[in-house]
Amino acid sequence: MRPQNPHFEVRPSLIIGDTADVYLHRTQRILRNEGINPTVTMEFSSTQAAILCGTEEVRAVLERVTSVGNREVWAVEEGREVADGEVCLSVRAPYSSFGLYETAICGILADSTGWATAANDLVRAANGIPMVSVGAHNVHPSVAPIMDYSAVVGGCESVSTVLGNKLSNTVPIATVSGALLQLMGDPGKAAAAFDRSVAPDIPRVAYVDPRGDVVAQTVAIAHLMKDRLDAVRLARTPGATPIPLEAIKQVREQLDAIGANRVEIILSGPMTPQRIKDLVDAKAPVDVFHDSGYIAAAASVPFRPNIRNINDLPVQQESEPPPPNPHLMRLL
Repeated sequence: MRPQNPHFEVRPSLIIGDTADVYLHRTQRILRNEGINPTVTMEFSSTQAAILCGTEEVRAVLERVTSVGNREVWAVEEGREVADGEVCLSVRAPYSSFGLYETAICGILADSTGWATAANDLVRAANGIPMVSVGAHNVHPSVAPIMDYSAVVGGCESVSTVLGNKLSNTVPIATVSGALLQLMGDPGKAAAAFDRSVAPDIPRVAYVDPRGDVVAQTVAIAHLMKDRLDAVRLARTPGATPIPLEAIKQVREQLDAIGANRVEIILSGPMTPQRIKDLVDAKAPVDVFHDSGYIAAAASVPFRPNIRNINDLPVQQESEPPPPNPHLMRLL
């Protein structure tokens, strides 16, 4: 999935170069003192097979620091699978206009691609069951919206933060929180309070207390909420253990037995592709997965920057350069 027209904030600290490696500042100073500012083509290649993400944010940066008519930016479309060594981004412009931002460009591509790739791992394992990323509490708040955006590029249907939803143009998730459950002292009371306080068009998703019997609680909540209940969120069982397959099936059976057939089951927690695959293969009655950790913990995918030519003259490479990538599309 590729979110349409995302608006990325480009921070002043990035523009003035505070996030750049010091050697790039010194390179700029030396070239300025020497009166050198050639037009170069710099390519950025993935170091492993992955789901590409980050090119739209890089475009926002380069749009700020390079000049119209004196730049060409080409990239592979976000959300596309790229190969090890594939050129994913190509920038042609005077070196002094963008050289300082090499660090930022690599970092944006590395983290965003890592998150998108992890999200895609889960989405593929889910085999059509919607996946939502709720792992923002596991990353620094300055990057949480970018992680959320990347998760949607990787295939997630929605995310948990306000800015993440704005960036990815998705509908915010809405469930009773664990904090509200604890403060109200009962999952039914928490669901009823949620129902009284939020807009009617927001789904009523109750959170089942992990400290008690998830099946009995679900039935009690469904009786209390009646047709106002849209879903129940299952996270853990007593002892902080993952919800077993049998418990999920019992929840579904009991909901159906009392006529709550339309109430969905949301399974939340730190997911893995293998756990999801096992549940899908066992036909677990899960309607939506909420991942709270796998995407957030994804390793970054390093990108390799390389100057391919200077003033349209080829630069000798360390190894045989790849052929032109037909998947590159003009961004700027």
